[in-house]
Amino acid sequence: MRQEKPTGIKKTIMAVFAHPDDEAVTNVSALLARYAREGHSVYLVIATKGELGTNKHAAIPAGDSLAKVRAGEAACASKALGIESPILLGLDDGSLAKGFTQEPVHKKLDSVFKKYQPDIIITWGPDGGYGHMDHRTVHTTVTDLFQSGDMPAKTQLFYTGMPTSMVKHWTENKTGKNWMYNHWNMVADKYLTTKIKCSKEDMNKAVTALYCHWSQFKKEDMEETSRWMRTTNDTVYLRPFLPVAKNSYDLLP
Repeated sequence: MRQEKPTGIKKTIMAVFAHPDDEAVTNVSALLARYAREGHSVYLVIATKGELGTNKHAAIPAGDSLAKVRAGEAACASKALGIESPILLGLDDGSLAKGFTQEPVHKKLDSVFKKYQPDIIITWGPDGGYGHMDHRTVHTTVTDLFQSGDMPAKTQLFYTGMPTSMVKHWTENKTGKNWMYNHWNMVADKYLTTKIKCSKEDMNKAVTALYCHWSQFKKEDMEETSRWMRTTNDTVYLRPFLPVAKNSYDLLP
């Protein structure tokens, strides 16, 4: 197994998603745990309150009650991963793509980036996982801010992605029954050139963090999502904003 490179320079790493639990279903959790364990400042930014994500097993109505529960779940997951407390932007669930200019999320993310000056940003790819418009809006907003030239030159942007080879294996072999994973938009392996190997400890933290999101997953869904997370052989695959011709195995230079 490739050895992790020690580094004396501490970085600020920021994962930006639309909802509490996005970090889990994108398989990014283990990566966040790894870099926090190595001493970097790691933040999870969540755009919406997730107050529309109702599920029969949780029996929580849409609205403020569910928003409060999901904020607690995000805090629980962040603690389990060993990262900083989550940054909650508090926007309405399902609203991000409704505005003509995406101004609310644009302003809030711009403020966060200016305050924290992240070295590395990780967010949804253009696929939005399975096409969710809030996911895609977060992707476009982060990308707009990054490519504007107003961010520090040091900042790097990466998109999440699930390799085509792994998704096809999952669906063709009927590994799971969860609708989400069987409709996931694949990314060709050749584009996912940043491959971050995480330890078993990191992956175990990721699975523990997943179970914080109890309002979104029934027991059987938790088990299936855990299997989905482990299909990657403890590796998180990312697509850099600027394509590169070779693979890399670390986010840090």
